[in-house]
Amino acid sequence: MDDGLRARLRDELRHRLRPMPGRDPRERGRTTTPLELLYDLTYVIAFGAAAEQLAHQVGEGHVVPAVGAYLFAVFAVTWAWLSFTWFSSAYGNDDALVRVLTIVQMVGVVVLIFGLPVGFTSAAEGGSPNNALLVVGYVVMRVPLVVLWLRAARQDPGHRRVTTAYAVIIVLAQLGWLLTAVLPLPLGATVVALVVLALAEMVAPVVVELRWGLLPWNPGHLAERFSLLTLITLGEVIAATVAAVTALTDEQGWSVAAVVIVSSGLVLAAALWWAYFLVPSRVVLEQRPGRIFAWRYAHLPMFGALAAVGAGLRVASEAVEQGEISLLQIALALAVPVAAVVVMIFLMWSILMRSYDLTHVPLLALCLLPLVAAVVVAAIAGADGPLDLEHHGDLLALVGVIALVALASVVEVVGHERVGYLHTLRALEQD
Repeated sequence: MDDGLRARLRDELRHRLRPMPGRDPRERGRTTTPLELLYDLTYVIAFGAAAEQLAHQVGEGHVVPAVGAYLFAVFAVTWAWLSFTWFSSAYGNDDALVRVLTIVQMVGVVVLIFGLPVGFTSAAEGGSPNNALLVVGYVVMRVPLVVLWLRAARQDPGHRRVTTAYAVIIVLAQLGWLLTAVLPLPLGATVVALVVLALAEMVAPVVVELRWGLLPWNPGHLAERFSLLTLITLGEVIAATVAAVTALTDEQGWSVAAVVIVSSGLVLAAALWWAYFLVPSRVVLEQRPGRIFAWRYAHLPMFGALAAVGAGLRVASEAVEQGEISLLQIALALAVPVAAVVVMIFLMWSILMRSYDLTHVPLLALCLLPLVAAVVVAAIAGADGPLDLEHHGDLLALVGVIALVALASVVEVVGHERVGYLHTLRALEQD
């Protein structure tokens, strides 16, 4: 065995403490590590748990509080993931301490998941979605990251001010989240405080890096990390589809509605995957890394919207099984998150290309048209109350609504393949 192979195996098999001076931001071909993939899986489970709670509360008729609790939960989970991903791209060395602290963060995610039902129930009863169990989980998720940032500050003197600032930002934000859970504030004040905290956490890191210098994060690595979480979240849509239809068929057997739901769920997941990867994120970010800040924030609503597509499919299955949800509620539960994903993909393209190509507007309109049609059909056909599949007209309307929602994502893919790629090439040439 030659010395080079021996050294490589020693690094891969023995995870002792290693220096943390910062990674090479220009390193080409850097890929996601197995530790990062394991970390991502835990967060996708959290997305799925939040989507399941959303579907349950929507089915119970608590639409507005359920959406509020879902937005709160998804932001908390996504922001924690993004913060660690930012760190690992700049300083991840896969040594023993990084591995242990990453696993501790995963334990925090699990604790937070157990707090989601309490948060959603509290919101449905007119209270705050924030609760002690969520806060404990979030603290366990984020305190290890403070330790890692301080370690980077000690071992990378050139970026000490920035890495120390990141640690301080997390500590202050955590104190804020804790206070909103323990202080007896009115619901309105709590919501305002949570929104202010969220905005402050998003703005502060950008200000810090632009003022004191960029950290050694790798744009290509970050593009892959975000794309992989998108991919795994789409897998949650498929899992939600299968779970919902399995419960439905166990109760009622296979039906036209069950076939339509499972087919549409698979089409939606595949088409949204196709559309997302038509945006050349890695190629552009490696050439224009300064565009990454707006690009990464565009993913915050998109991850939540992708998971909510699975919630919409659960709502459709519960409507078929229980017959207590209107066709309009089903249409909105599916059309709104799909529309959000479509819009965010178009916005992501504009952010990357620094282009506002008006020729994309007709394509965006064509993508959204089937979603509007689905809501209109549901409003007309489902105006009389809960869905009743014994009524032939309701069955046809349900099939039509779900098919129209799936069609929107197909239109986006076909449009990009036929026309959109030309706009991308033209924008790159003019950049």
